[in-house]
Amino acid sequence: MSGFVVSIFAGLIALSALVFDGARLVSQRAVLDDHTANAARAAAQEIIDIRLGNERIDPQAGSAAAHRYLAQHDLVGNVRIDGLSVEVTVVRIVPMTLLSLVGVKDQVVASTREVQVVDE
Repeated sequence: MSGFVVSIFAGLIALSALVFDGARLVSQRAVLDDHTANAARAAAQEIIDIRLGNERIDPQAGSAAAHRYLAQHDLVGNVRIDGLSVEVTVVRIVPMTLLSLVGVKDQVVASTREVQVVDE
């Protein structure tokens, strides 16, 4: 009987660890998605050559704006600017709390967001 109780208890602990750390991963992904999109929007505001009819995002200013936003939130990412398009990718390593007890260490959470400037 005690072996059964121990195995049920161990199973409940493992399930609790999955729920707790899984919820942390989902939460971190949502936060990362928001910051990635905001960094892309910050870069997209750096439009040049409007009066020349050749609108585009200034690559240096746009990249600097995105990196500045990310730095304010202790994040590092890659920024790719092409014409009126900005793509930002951010990767964060999330340490596991309870799952580390069973050997699951850090998990990687990544987010990529693209912003297109539309001229209507």
